[in-house]
Amino acid sequence: MGIGAGLLLIAAGAVLGAWGLVVVGVVVLLIWLLRNLWTRFGLRRLTYERRLGSTRAVVGEEIGLELTVRNRKPLPIPWLAVDDLISRPAAVAGRHLDPAEVPGFAVLRTTWTLGWFERVTRRMRILADRRGVYDFRSVRLQVADLFARDLVVEERPAPARYRVIPRSVPVRAATPLSQLPGSARAPRGLFEDPALFAGVRPYLPGDPYRRVHWKATARLGRPVSRRYDPGHERELVIALDAQTIPGPFWRMHYDDELVEELCTAAMSLARRAIGEGVACGLAANAYSLHGRRVVHVAPSAASGQVLRIADELAALSRWASMPFGTLLGQLVHRVRPATIILAVSARDPAEFLPVMRRLSASGHPVRLVALGPEAPGAVASARALGIAADVARLHPDWRSADALELVG
Repeated sequence: MGIGAGLLLIAAGAVLGAWGLVVVGVVVLLIWLLRNLWTRFGLRRLTYERRLGSTRAVVGEEIGLELTVRNRKPLPIPWLAVDDLISRPAAVAGRHLDPAEVPGFAVLRTTWTLGWFERVTRRMRILADRRGVYDFRSVRLQVADLFARDLVVEERPAPARYRVIPRSVPVRAATPLSQLPGSARAPRGLFEDPALFAGVRPYLPGDPYRRVHWKATARLGRPVSRRYDPGHERELVIALDAQTIPGPFWRMHYDDELVEELCTAAMSLARRAIGEGVACGLAANAYSLHGRRVVHVAPSAASGQVLRIADELAALSRWASMPFGTLLGQLVHRVRPATIILAVSARDPAEFLPVMRRLSASGHPVRLVALGPEAPGAVASARALGIAADVARLHPDWRSADALELVG
């Protein structure tokens, strides 16, 4: 029934003098008008906003999610459904996420009723349960009329992203991770390290005043300046073995719990090393965002390095992209001489121990940090070849451990 039926009833009632038909015709026209109001104008001047409380969270934390709908017209909206497309396996407290037609995504649906010129805001909590990078892709708005029969649908782009980074816990180790953290004396170098005081020398024109050793100047009766030894900064690269299941890496099998344990251990070791003043970097044989096959973060002791490593670990895939031995072999061309390489793995190291021996012979101090059920055997195999190794433990698990213990 529509405008044609309504006009026909009104005309017939007027000709026959049947005012009941006229009333029915008017009602039919009103129903048609109301239904077309929401079909034509329901989504006009209707805005939807999504705000994230943060774009980064640690596993176990929560992120505030604020959804706001504004109806900027005099027409009320009796029923509005909003479908947010979000990466799986995202979790929202108290909400069930339905599977989406797009692979790898889920739908967060909310329903609303809005009056004229009304604004409504709802606040939710995103649960950062799993490490990863999560995307909001688009939003679908659906408006129905008073009779909930006709729907008008519109899809709008609304991109947003947040990261869930691994936990980091204190590292309990008998010795510093670098063995020789910070700076060390070098026989020669282009730069002097102000932390390595070596005595005094005669004052030279152009020496800054802060370099003048005033006490020695007063004692000797002539101006002298401080002299420093050249130094070089210790660098450490954490090489993470993303493969957790024995066999060819290209099978893409993985143990999810071991992957998360490895990422938590790597994050904890990186934070500890940078806290000791060591320039720390990261390498991993795993896919990352933008299709990169290898993850590599150059060593640095800058304040933002911890977050850079955390973001890379958040974006790390759960399966290996190449043999771990191949990654270790490539590090020779990526790092400076004498860079310490800390190999973190959760499987039998027989495949890559020969590469570690070659790295050691080429002047790179190497050390194996073994996790998981294979750790004791892996450490024994490494030490049998003269490679330093430790068993690492996160007790009782990576979610609730209060420390990473390195057992020598």
